[in-house]
Amino acid sequence: MFKNLTNILNKIKFISSSLNVLIDLRNIKPKFIFFSENKSYQKYLKPIIRTLILNNTHQVYYLSIDKDDKINDKRVSNYFIHPLLMNFIFNSIKAENIFLTLTDLGNNLIKKTKNIDNYIYYFHSPVSTTKNYTPKAFDNYDVIMCNGQYQVDEIRSREHLKKLNKKKLIPSGYFYFDHLIKNINQNINCNEILIAPSWNKNIRNSINENFIVLIDTLIKKNFKVIFRPHPEHFKRSMNILDNIKKKFSGESFKFDVDANNIKSMERSKCLITDNSGIAIEYVIALKRPVLYLNEHDKIHNSNFEMFKNLEPMEDVIKKNFGYTFNKNQIHDIDKIIEKSLIDFNEKNIDNFINSNFYNFKNTISYFDKNLTKICKNL
Repeated sequence: MFKNLTNILNKIKFISSSLNVLIDLRNIKPKFIFFSENKSYQKYLKPIIRTLILNNTHQVYYLSIDKDDKINDKRVSNYFIHPLLMNFIFNSIKAENIFLTLTDLGNNLIKKTKNIDNYIYYFHSPVSTTKNYTPKAFDNYDVIMCNGQYQVDEIRSREHLKKLNKKKLIPSGYFYFDHLIKNINQNINCNEILIAPSWNKNIRNSINENFIVLIDTLIKKNFKVIFRPHPEHFKRSMNILDNIKKKFSGESFKFDVDANNIKSMERSKCLITDNSGIAIEYVIALKRPVLYLNEHDKIHNSNFEMFKNLEPMEDVIKKNFGYTFNKNQIHDIDKIIEKSLIDFNEKNIDNFINSNFYNFKNTISYFDKNLTKICKNL
């Protein structure tokens, strides 16, 4: 009984701590607020925060629904928001600019209010906007920081077809490419196989038996395997993940739960996925081969066909730099890996990068030079 009472009191305390942001911001309108879904998204927002605190005297406010998600800098005020109070808080605070990596603004977790002048979206993946996101994922944003011309073309196409107001599109580039290139040790002995299944909201268990057979086959063929689930799998597929942890252990298998994916990427000589956006990061930043286990196609947009003249970036990468195999070929995975390593051509990637992505290797410099001016002009 006392234990249950303690748990209830702790939950009340936990929820009430979310109100601190309302108390602190009740009489002010901050210039910059950032909202993070959890600690794993911090790496996408941090470069923007870094630039703002270096070039501005304004305090930055960082809100997260993950109590462990904090930016350790005195110029950043951190606040935890309980999910139950999220909409209430966002309806109550004011801000000039709020940066988010959350899609479906106004249609899902957060409703759009007039108290905030500019809702700014920053991508946490270099995939296209047309296929892996819901139809209205970006419709309610005022500003979008785009990775490349392909996203500009896609967003403008939807605005035209649906007669939407034009957003301000910033040619920022994808910072995480730069971060990977800077921090990954290319000289490390990379002899492991990284398996990173995607999360597909249309399939109840997107990690199926084929992945378990694949892991088992690789280990039996003397490969070392790193298995890295998508963050959503921990919310929706824990039974399968628990079974994988029970079935595989020892030096030949690592279950990777680190919010930072750099160590897993740098230790691997190739990536195996079904449709994960990490494939683009892996090919572009590491210039190493990606193998695709031919599972269900990942389509979250029921209106995807309206963009038939705009091939999604994830499909372009798969077609030009990927190696696809099906479940009946898993027993030959060692031969498929060997062939992918021999055939992979790095030179073709450089030309592709220059034609498709903004500010490659210079995204931080772009932020340093332009972000303050961009924010002033919003």
